[in-house]
Amino acid sequence: MRRAFAIAAPIVCGVAGFLILEERSSNALAAIGGILLGGALVALLGVTMIRLVPRSQADRDREAEAREEFDRTGRWPGE
Repeated sequence: MRRAFAIAAPIVCGVAGFLILEERSSNALAAIGGILLGGALVALLGVTMIRLVPRSQADRDREAEAREEFDRTGRWPGE
């Protein structure tokens, strides 16, 4: 549920911002549409970065363990 909201909310804001920008009945609405669209893009970028961080940390941990084994044995693990 939480994951779906983290993706759905920025998409809804982005679509709303895009629709408001297309309407452009006033400068204020154009500004609001731009803010909604920009905020949605920033939120989606943030969600993407948060999802990538744990994976990269696990990769770093595996790399550190492999380097320790290489220092002990002189062979890279998996070769």
